[in-house]
Amino acid sequence: MDSENPAANLQQIFPAGDVFVVTDDEDLAGYAEERGLRTVRLDRVDDLPDGAAVVLFLCRNLVSREIRRRFRRLRVLLVPVASFDPSPEAAAYTLELTRHTDYRKACDWNRYWVRAISDEPGPLVFEGSGTSLECVLADRLSADAWYGEEIGVGGWISVGSYCEFSLTAPSSSDWHGAFTIDGTAVAAGVLVAKDARVTEAGAARIARAHELRAELAARGPVTLRLDAGVLTTAEAGGEDFTDALREVTNPDYGLHVLELGIGTNMDLLPRVDWTRNSQLNEGAGPVHLGFGEGITGAHVDFIVAESGHRFGESRAVQPQ
Repeated sequence: MDSENPAANLQQIFPAGDVFVVTDDEDLAGYAEERGLRTVRLDRVDDLPDGAAVVLFLCRNLVSREIRRRFRRLRVLLVPVASFDPSPEAAAYTLELTRHTDYRKACDWNRYWVRAISDEPGPLVFEGSGTSLECVLADRLSADAWYGEEIGVGGWISVGSYCEFSLTAPSSSDWHGAFTIDGTAVAAGVLVAKDARVTEAGAARIARAHELRAELAARGPVTLRLDAGVLTTAEAGGEDFTDALREVTNPDYGLHVLELGIGTNMDLLPRVDWTRNSQLNEGAGPVHLGFGEGITGAHVDFIVAESGHRFGESRAVQPQ
């Protein structure tokens, strides 16, 4: 990143005009200003000109229809800090990783994964540094990723859509129909997230999940073992946390993997602090596994920091 321009990487997706950091948090606004970024408080967003480029850090608010309506005439990269950890330290860390993301390379990886998953035969295998996962993908999958680099007027794109290729079931009523995963994963990072539609019971589970995440982060790495897409054991520091994870992610899901996330932002690895609960961490590892949906219970991601990948018996590949 150009040291003379604090928004240089962000101009990969906003090549025309100034880039504004908009936030609902005074601490983060001050931090951004100290780094030379043009900053606007959320309550002054209506002062921005039509078509302005915005990186929106929501630290005190979850995404709502009212907030989205206020940005309809702008170009928005959303960073939902409040969904993970709204503390000043986590917000500043997330801002730094957002600035240092190579968005062009992330889009290259997203385009690679679209082609590879469509064209490559056999199961998708991740292996290395203790991880050995075989993922058999279904014919019908839902993939969340952004391939087009630039964000146009009226666009509202989450930073996660750049930084990970997220595979889920084709519908919320068919969580078991997307993929089957078997094997072992060694996770360096653990994230806890909530959805804007979180229920009262879900909020209580998520509060407990944050306590559990802190303990796992302190004891890590976490070794996960999966059989037919179900987490059978989760161990860290010689202790079994399987039952605790089942409770905080909602026992109704039975620890079935609900998300297979493939990282497309791995150039961040030298800057990553795996103890942080930041969305930018999940795209920095080659693969992560998600349990729970963040509504009726916590969404918990386990991030593998090191592994290669291949399809069936083919050799590991790189994006073109």
